[in-house]
Parts: sequence; C-alpha cells; structure tokens
Amino acid sequence: MKKKICVVTPEFPPHQWGGLARSAARAAGYVRDMGFEVHVAHFFVVDTPLVLLDENRSTERLDGLTVHRICVGRESFSDGIRELWDCPHTLTLQMMYQSLEKLHRLERYHIFHSYFLYPVGYVTGLLARRFHTPHVATIVGNDVKKYIFSPEKAALCRSALENADIVAALSVDLMEMADALTPICAKTRIVYNSVEIPKQIWDKRRSAEFVIGCAGIFKYAKGLPYLLKACAMVAQRHTIRLELVGHVRPAERPILDEMLGRIGDCLTVNVRPPMDHEKISDWFLNLDAYALPSLTEGCPNILMEAMAAGTPCVAAQTGAVEELMDHGSSGLIVPWGDSHALAEALERIISAPETARSLGAAARAKMGGFTAEHEAAAWLGIYKGERSLGMG
Repeated sequence: MKKKICVVTPEFPPHQWGGLARSAARAAGYVRDMGFEVHVAHFFVVDTPLVLLDENRSTERLDGLTVHRICVGRESFSDGIRELWDCPHTLTLQMMYQSLEKLHRLERYHIFHSYFLYPVGYVTGLLARRFHTPHVATIVGNDVKKYIFSPEKAALCRSALENADIVAALSVDLMEMADALTPICAKTRIVYNSVEIPKQIWDKRRSAEFVIGCAGIFKYAKGLPYLLKACAMVAQRHTIRLELVGHVRPAERPILDEMLGRIGDCLTVNVRPPMDHEKISDWFLNLDAYALPSLTEGCPNILMEAMAAGTPCVAAQTGAVEELMDHGSSGLIVPWGDSHALAEALERIISAPETARSLGAAARAKMGGFTAEHEAAAWLGIYKGERSLGMG
C-alpha cells in the first residue's frame, strides 16, 4: 500500500501560476514520482461566511495527483460591532482546520506538507501534532519576512515552525529569519527552486530606447518604488522604458501613483496585465535588462527564468539571490532598498553592451545547475532520508 502525502497550500495551478503555486506543484510532482500517493488540499477564501463543511470540497485528478479544492468563508464585521470573543479571521481559520480534519479522517494521511506559515502552516501543524502525523513545513519568502512582524500572526508562525518535524526553506536567508523567531536550524533543509532552460537565447540588439522589465504582484515586498526611482535617475542620461508585467494590489496603488507623480515624464512606464506563463520567456528576449528590486524574497522563480533566458539581470541582495547569481559574473547584485545602487547597476549594463552580453550568457549557464533533477533530489533526501518522517 502506498504511503499517502497531503500537500496543503493556498495556491496551486491552474488557478494560480505564481512562484508559490509552481513550487508546490513541482514538489507534489516529485513526491508522486517517488512512488507516494499524493493529495493536494488547495484552500481558497470567498467573501461570505455561509460555507458548509459538507459541501465546500470538490476533488479532481490532475497529472496523477488527487487535488481537493476546499472553499472556506471569510467572516466580516461590517457593522463595526464586535463582541468580546470576536476576532477577525477566527472563523476562517477554524473552517480551514475543520475542513482539513474531515479530509484527514477520510483519507488517513501519513505525512502533511504545508506551504506558507500563515495560515496554512499553522493550521496544518496543529492538526498534524494532534493526530501524531509527521509534518514538513515549507517557508517561501513573504511569510517569514512579513507575518512575523504582525503581533497577531507572529505566534501563529512560531507555532507552525515548532509543530513541524522538518522545515524546508527556499534559501539560507529565510532559514535564518525563521530561526530568529524560534530555533529551527537543526531541522531545516534548504531546497532551491528549479528552472527550465528555454531553447531561445537572449540576443537583443541595442536600440535607442533601453527597455527594463520587472514582473510579479507589485506589493511592498517587491520594492517597485526603488526601481522607479532608479530608472528616473538613469533616464537623466538615457532613454528608458520600464515594462511592468503583473498587477498592483489595491492597497499599494496610492504608493505607485505617488511615485509616478514624483518621477514625472522623464521615462516611459508601461504597466501590462499578467501574461500566460508560456509567453514569459519570449518577453525576456525583448528586454535589455531584467530587474528584481525586492525587499524580501525566497528563491525567486521569475529571476531564475530571466537568467535562464540569458537576459542581463540586476537583483537586490535578498533571499536566495546570492546563491542564484555571482555578482559581477552572472549578474549584478545590489543592496535592497537602495535606489542609487540599483541605478548604478543599470547604468553599468547600459554603458557596456559587451558586459551585459557576458552577464546574460553566464546567467544562463549558472541556471543550468538548478535543474528539476537537483530539486527532486533535495525532496527525495527529505522524504526518504529523514527518520523523523517515518520514511527513512
């Protein structure tokens, strides 16, 4: 009888194609290929508290995985009145826990594997500890770099880490940050993302306009204001076009608008909607440089994809960037939150086309070491090499 693994995640394809969703999908596929029966509990939230536990789950087979789409409701206090025992998100987390418990009682999993400490890792850790089931908690970036600064969420992040038998981190940087919250280094394993090397290679010829790209969900962690400020500096000497692919969270829109107002008309900024993931490699080929100005990261898939395409890249020194990129050889690394350093790096690429070409070629070669085989081997080492999971 095959051992059953339940991967619990707030994002999963094809509903989402962001870095978290793709990391979870790859890990689920690797574990499936090890010979385990893999289920995915994909949670999503709707804006109504009227969700019934006996009708909130649908199940499908997807690429050899059993995927459970589980809906939980979001309570609200629209009238502004709260009783002493009312707290935002309590009902949502309770429904998440109860939905996972119902699924576990039905399927009897041998291991839980969660993504994102809050809320999924917290809820999964409670259930796993209660039912004496091993738990692998994966930290990916914005969870441990954001929610530990929220007084109401820090304790939940700590609980998720402490209730994990193994912590999988996408970078040493994340492991160190989590260890500052509660000691976890001894049970942490580093698992880097992998990237596919596209057939086409960046070979863009320089034109009068220098095109810089940046993609993602533009929120505080992604450091977009620093890139806008840096591009405005560079635009004093060169003709610059900045292409932003993705969307801006409503709460962040006033910040973007203020930055656009501050830089004025000195450069062209094009904001494009998210594109199909299959088309992102073609977009990289039409850029002169790709910039990752993030304040926090895990192991950024989008940077790895740009490097794999051979596009010259500039990235902030956060997350796994220093493991992915050799400064001055396969890219340029700058301090995070430093527009002047970012501007200087972009200026270096603009002013030295041969250097830019060399950086891109070395980046593509560097990504050749981050293969699916390497990532799969890391997960194999966790699942079949750890006595604490009962699989070794």
